[in-house]
Amino acid sequence: MTPIPPPDDAERAFLLDCVGPDHLESFLALCTKYGEFLYETNESLNLTAIPPDAFWSKHICDCALALKALPELFADGLRVADVGCGAGLPAFPLAAARPGLDVTAIDSRGKKIAFLEQAASLCGLANLHPVHARANELAAQSRYRNAFRTITARAVAASDSLVKECRNLLAPRGCLCVFRTESQADDEWPALSDDPRLRAVRTAQYELPRGAGTRLFLQIARS
Repeated sequence: MTPIPPPDDAERAFLLDCVGPDHLESFLALCTKYGEFLYETNESLNLTAIPPDAFWSKHICDCALALKALPELFADGLRVADVGCGAGLPAFPLAAARPGLDVTAIDSRGKKIAFLEQAASLCGLANLHPVHARANELAAQSRYRNAFRTITARAVAASDSLVKECRNLLAPRGCLCVFRTESQADDEWPALSDDPRLRAVRTAQYELPRGAGTRLFLQIARS
């Protein structure tokens, strides 16, 4: 396994604020094991361009921020889908932080889903369910159609494309939560706010530790 340096004081404090004290130590242990497997596998399969010394700030802190910005993720039993999950970010950190969540990680790339299946098994995450599929095709199956109260998307398509891709996966009153930088949100906000079929909210902007940048979320629901 590729060694992962532990989070520094700033990263640990940030994660404590996002995850809370009850699950922090188990969360850090799970993410460390995941990170080691991620970078070992990355030597033969392109999973991430982020180096190991930025793993905590640019991957784990960024993903865990969803817990701070989206308090509904603290509801036990909530069914969450992560669309375009890639190597499992944010699906893995969300499942590791909240054992009561039921997280379905969706991606059309079979090799990345195979990696995530191995990572979930290695770490014993029974609440993480990787699925090899396209989101719009998965919605044709009854167990997934209108099944998710929250859908996350990070580093994938534009928000208007994601709305089309995910609309039939969302439960009534469900919400699509898109990770965005400020400039990305500025570009996408006019089309979302002008669409009468949608209710869109732009969250506050959050600062990531170690100068890793800023992050906000676009929360999009059907009117």
